[in-house]
Amino acid sequence: MNLERFLNGLTKLKRGSTPYGLAPHKPILLLTLLDLLDRGYGADNKFYIDDILVSTFHENWDILGSGGFVEDFTLPFYHLQNDKIDSAAFWYLKTIPGFQIAKHIKSIQTLSEVVEYACFSDEIFLMVTYKENRDS
Repeated sequence: MNLERFLNGLTKLKRGSTPYGLAPHKPILLLTLLDLLDRGYGADNKFYIDDILVSTFHENWDILGSGGFVEDFTLPFYHLQNDKIDSAAFWYLKTIPGFQIAKHIKSIQTLSEVVEYACFSDEIFLMVTYKENRDS
């Protein structure tokens, strides 16, 4: 997959349709992940549910979130795994051994107790590791 197909696929993310417009949660999470990559966080393709990730999402929400929507980190973190680009998933949740996730967990604390980390597919991670691609 090339960068153009990836970016085009991002425009087709499943986003909740509300009276306020399309939900901004997934795009804000993706921008947060790219922001963190710029800072060297997640360089091993492991995004842990920690203060850095959650607070950066919150900071980006304050800038980009629109009126009427409720900030919720857990929504896009969980539901992004159901999106596909070119029929392939690109976001994965790696649970702690012995745990499974069958549905959206609404608590950041509980989510962090079940999920060891999340990651991009290898192909997408390779693509977003290049700063010039993140700047596109």
